[in-house]
Amino acid sequence: MSALTDYIAAWKTNDTERIVESVTEDVVITESFGPVYYGRERVREWCAKWNEEGSRVLDWTITNEARAGDLLVAEWRFEYHQDGEDRTLLGATIATERDGKIAQLREYAVTDDLYTWEGEWR
Repeated sequence: MSALTDYIAAWKTNDTERIVESVTEDVVITESFGPVYYGRERVREWCAKWNEEGSRVLDWTITNEARAGDLLVAEWRFEYHQDGEDRTLLGATIATERDGKIAQLREYAVTDDLYTWEGEWR
């Protein structure tokens, strides 16, 4: 299990302390829609607010993953509940591992429904 799979498993439990323990003190996390979280304490605040607002991870399934030294890459399907709605997001993460924890993480998201191109764009 890599630091990235530990991090994802922690989110699946919606356990703030487990998430915080999966990252380094000086972690930098960039979410796909813009927010950047600097440091373990900011990650703790983010998780606490997420939980306070009733948001939760329903499922986070890695569909493909790879490692090259300390570089971790994963494609995934993320299912979550936020603002009273269940949502699904396809995406990918590029992360750096240090001492068994996430030191840097950047997420990318598919921004529209996927379709087979047949000569015309939707």
